[in-house]
Amino acid sequence: MLLLQLSCVALLVCLACGASNFPPELPRCKIGDTACIINVSHTLVRQYARTGYPAAGFPQVEPFLVKRFDISDGRSGSLNLKLNFKDVNVEGLSGVKFDRAVGFGPDPATSKFEMYGSFPKIVLRGKYVADGRILILPIRGDGDAEIILHNPKFSVKFKPGTQQRNGRTFLSVDKLKVLVEPQKMNIRLANLFNGDQALGANLNQFLNDNWVEVWSELHPSIHVAIAEIMKTILSQLFKRFAYEDLFLEN
Repeated sequence: MLLLQLSCVALLVCLACGASNFPPELPRCKIGDTACIINVSHTLVRQYARTGYPAAGFPQVEPFLVKRFDISDGRSGSLNLKLNFKDVNVEGLSGVKFDRAVGFGPDPATSKFEMYGSFPKIVLRGKYVADGRILILPIRGDGDAEIILHNPKFSVKFKPGTQQRNGRTFLSVDKLKVLVEPQKMNIRLANLFNGDQALGANLNQFLNDNWVEVWSELHPSIHVAIAEIMKTILSQLFKRFAYEDLFLEN
């Protein structure tokens, strides 16, 4: 979820930064100029992360409110956990550092669209409901949740579908892949086991001590959830602008 915006900003901002009919005060890039795309992405995210810029098509991302998302891992293993989150505030996205952009060439049907980077920290705070087990220990709980991803690295890769209309190329979301890899993860789930503090503290300690295994079990569902959110945001952008409008003329 947190990741939803991490990735969305990466692609959405760098695409939006060059549109010819965007507000003239925004900086613009020539097509394929990935160094410019990175610089402009940094500028726009840091300037508008807390307010958004509706006229350019990208949302407020600091904090970013996610009304609901679900993580369900039904694989047979030491961890079998269903987590339902609601009213989650995601913080830390304005600190994004884009390291590399690939593609963004003149022909979107053959060009790559990739962004790579990292964040100092991503924090998610909201409400949760948990149901599942770790080893033979059942897990039940509902209340406040906090998840912190430390120094997460990310990559976003996007493959568009294309359609010609009136001599212009319009994109659709065909394939989109998000990968996130934190250097460490902390989890705090309040009110586990009907408020039993001893059991709750032990389970939280177990989750944090074994965060690598927990992340390994849960990240496929998290990546899918983020990708679905990004698809929705990018689809809105592509309905408004043709690909040729997104960059300065060479």
